[in-house]
Amino acid sequence: MKSLLITFFVLTLFTFADGPFKNLHVLEIDNKDDMKSFMKSISRDLGVKCIYCHDIDDKSIDTKKKKIARHMMKMIKEQNETYFSWKNAPQITCWTCHRGATEVETIRPKK
Repeated sequence: MKSLLITFFVLTLFTFADGPFKNLHVLEIDNKDDMKSFMKSISRDLGVKCIYCHDIDDKSIDTKKKKIARHMMKMIKEQNETYFSWKNAPQITCWTCHRGATEVETIRPKK
């Protein structure tokens, strides 16, 4: 579970090349500018650079971190659709848990 949280919002598979993105499984983005914006938000939320998740020579290649990221993105999408679906509802994002770090701080209640 800890490794899942570490890469909670790392991007799924994509490439910034012109044309359709390769190997997308979760994201429904077809615009280069939207993809860049989304990736920058993930980088900020996790405090990482692109190389943390991607093979820079071919960003579409699957990596362990990207497989985990897909799972986490599906979870967030489901939570937002299920529990935050009303008009103007807040949405959870990478930042909700990561706060700019790859490791999520676990807060345990005092006994």
